[in-house]
Amino acid sequence: MIRPGASPEVYELANSLGIESPDPAVGIVIHCRRLVDSWVTQAGGLGPKGIANIAAFESLITQKLSMVVEEIRSDDDFARLTDHYARDKGDYVFAGLRARFDDLEIPAFGVLIQRNVVSPHAPDQYVAVIDARADFSNEKFARRYFTKWHEIAHRMTTHCFPADPIFRSDDDPIETLMDAIASELAFYEPFLEPAIQEVLANANWLTFDMIESIIERVFPEASFQATLFACMRLLPTPMVYMELADEPLVIQKILPNTAAYAHWDRMDQRVDDKSLKGNPVVEDRMTDRPPSGSTRILYGQTVRHDSVFYRVAQGELLADEVEHHLCDFFNPEPGLFLGRFPSEPEVRMYSQKPAHGHRGVLTHVQARKVPGKVFALLQY
Repeated sequence: MIRPGASPEVYELANSLGIESPDPAVGIVIHCRRLVDSWVTQAGGLGPKGIANIAAFESLITQKLSMVVEEIRSDDDFARLTDHYARDKGDYVFAGLRARFDDLEIPAFGVLIQRNVVSPHAPDQYVAVIDARADFSNEKFARRYFTKWHEIAHRMTTHCFPADPIFRSDDDPIETLMDAIASELAFYEPFLEPAIQEVLANANWLTFDMIESIIERVFPEASFQATLFACMRLLPTPMVYMELADEPLVIQKILPNTAAYAHWDRMDQRVDDKSLKGNPVVEDRMTDRPPSGSTRILYGQTVRHDSVFYRVAQGELLADEVEHHLCDFFNPEPGLFLGRFPSEPEVRMYSQKPAHGHRGVLTHVQARKVPGKVFALLQY
């Protein structure tokens, strides 16, 4: 589960929702999940006579929240929203949305708007506008599903933005919290868990084909990456998602799941302990050299051409050929990001000075090249 660090904004939001918890972020996510669970129960549960699929689940949630979702698939949709909400219904904030969605420096992906001129019983008291246009990178189109649930999370917690919409930066603690709620609800566990177990069958690891099968059958609008993260969150296998620059191969992002962090936490050792002198693994870490025969997994590390992992990333090896290959994973402060994916600025800040780590024996690795980068899933 993605979790923001404790912040005054998160504590304040928890207080406004009447949530008392030693960890307000966790308390808010649990609050949203329990509320949704109660709505599903009232609707007859999951199944043919109740909530049949994720589309029906989404419809139930948005109806309970008196909100509708409007997707921008082309530039013409901005004119449609202006005509419908601004000219016809008097909500003029819709007329100025395009400038913010087209901002080149900090482009918005979605926004939640409370309508000003509306009946208190109307089903569209709140409108989530999602930018789902396909551009040269297709990032907005790919993220449209998760963006929609991000705005649903806002409706369940921050409720709305009065007057003009507020656009927060990605590393804002409230936005990180909304991502945590979105991950919990967009991949609702009663749908996701059976799907994972079905595709896994007797397999010992998760594959890209399995993830694509889950998308096709259960979450047809979800992106590959968001579905992968959701599966990582539920599975007990230690997994690390990585992104690398295409050429040269440089590790740009390292996102372990909870099970992987549990390994880091158990390896909380001081590298300057005299009793560890003479240990080649420890000494290699102290001198910032990769131990012999292993691959270093550290933010900013260049993957050498003679590394087995380089060959995997280039598609030169089959995944099962890397079994028993050693990787040395580094974490600067065990427990710092326990149970969540850190933000990219956090990864960049803390992974430059590795103080702790562990050696993992890989059981399965897959990598895929996409324009400009390679992403990989390591399981051990």
